[in-house]
Parts: sequence; structure tokens; C-alpha cells
Amino acid sequence: MAQILDIAQVGVRVPDRRRWEQYADEVLGFPTFRSSEGAVTYVRWDAFHHRLALSEGPEPELRYLVFDVGSAEALEEWAAVLTSKQVAVSRVDAAQCRERRLAGAIDFQDLDGHPVALGYGFQVAQEAVRYTRPLSVLRMGHVLLTVRDTARAHDFYTGVLGFKLSDWVHVTDAVRLCFLRVNPRHHTLALAPCRPGATPRLQHIMVEVESLDDVMRSYHHVRMRKAPVGMGPGKHANCQTIHVYVPTPGGFAIEFGYGHRRLDDTIHQPVIYPPGTPVDVWGGDVQSEEFVIG
Repeated sequence: MAQILDIAQVGVRVPDRRRWEQYADEVLGFPTFRSSEGAVTYVRWDAFHHRLALSEGPEPELRYLVFDVGSAEALEEWAAVLTSKQVAVSRVDAAQCRERRLAGAIDFQDLDGHPVALGYGFQVAQEAVRYTRPLSVLRMGHVLLTVRDTARAHDFYTGVLGFKLSDWVHVTDAVRLCFLRVNPRHHTLALAPCRPGATPRLQHIMVEVESLDDVMRSYHHVRMRKAPVGMGPGKHANCQTIHVYVPTPGGFAIEFGYGHRRLDDTIHQPVIYPPGTPVDVWGGDVQSEEFVIG
């Protein structure tokens, strides 16, 4: 059976694209560039043409979350599998493939209405990344989505899309976080419950950096520019990632993370961390009202 190989791209709508571009340049350290017609801003941080695509909209919104399946043959197999499981699938047309800089893709929605896609043939950049500050990024690591029911979302991603459970972290009896993977990295997708009355959303994107220095330089760079720090520097109990989270003008955060744990499928058994497990084993907490789960 075809498998999902990795996370590949995120597309979002933001209320003020120019502000996000400036924030990327001055705070995050990522280069941005616009599409030929100017409707999309691409954000690059590793070897790929882009990892994040921004278009304008009245409210922050997730447009698509794309996972790599590796080939046209695998994509066709996935289309058949999803259809057989009563998941409505649509083909991404040629214009959208050109915008996303990939060879082919299918779109569908998860049970919370998050727009998900499977694709292949992602364009790789021809030149090295030119960061706007001292920084070295390895890859995009994962995203966290908020959902109405984490158990139901777990069942969809594991039962329909073949994700593997790494662990559950019960921060409290009500806040139970689910961590899922498709490769040796501890998680490709994290799921957290929405706050009462909130709409499911993209909460953060993790950018895996090369060194601890990259995390700490990011933290001090953000502070010196008086931008908000959502959480960190800290270390997570389950994935062991040393992190700093930076809220962005798009309604989601960027996590700069180092030391993300790898798992061996032949020996790993899912763990349930009990209520009271800290999000940060060093004792840190949420530092900005702009950074919340839910």
C-alpha cells in the first residue's frame, strides 16, 4: 500500500500579506518572494522552492496542508483508497499545481474541515537559502492542528491516512494532545482540542533547525525586536525538542526546534503521558496571549 512520506507544504490566507513579509524578513529570518502575478507570497527556509504560501483573505485561514506521497502512481492509489473510504476527493488543476510548485495533487478535507492534500513532484530550489539573520534550517518538521475531538481525529489520520501514533500527552484531563508520525521523526502532525466555541485552525508550524544555537539566536533576536514569544526556550517531554515559539501576524506560530526525537517502528510502543505532564520540562509556560492552544 502507498504511504505518506512526509509533510511538504502549507498554504494560508492572511489579512495583511505585506505585514507578514516584513515580519518574516525582520523577525523570523526567512526570505520571501512573490509569484509572477503577485497573488501569492512564497516563504522559503530549506532546499525546497517554498514551504509556506501566503495569499490575502479577510481572516487567517488554512488553505491547504500538503503531504508528499512520492509519485504519480502512489497518488492514484491514494485517490482510490480515499474514495473507497467515502472521503470526497478532488483533483488539483494545472493552474493550482503551478502555484503550489508540484507535479500533481488531490485535495480533500479531514473530519474538522481542515483542507488536506496529497501530492508529489515538489519543486526544489536551485540556490541556497539566503536568510535575513544568522540561521540554519534543516526542514519543515510538523504542524499542529486544533480539532473538536482529538480521539476522532486520531482515528481518521491513523485509520484512513496511515499515520502512526507516537504518544498522547494529557496536559490536563480536558487538554489531551495527540502526536502522529509518518516517518522516524517523532511527529509529523500534532492534534490539540479546540477551546470551547473556537473554530479548528492551524496553530503552529515547526521548523527544525540545525543546532541549539539556532534556537537561542532566534529567541534573542525576537526579544531584541520586541516581538512576542509564545513559549520557550523550553524542552518538550515527549519529543524532547528544545524550542521557542514565535506568534506571527497570520494567526499561527512558527516553532524553531532542535533535537527532535526519532523513533524506531520496530521497538516503539505508544505512550500515554498522564494529566499534569508539563508542556515544558524546564518549567516554562505560555508567555504571550497571542500563543494559545485551541
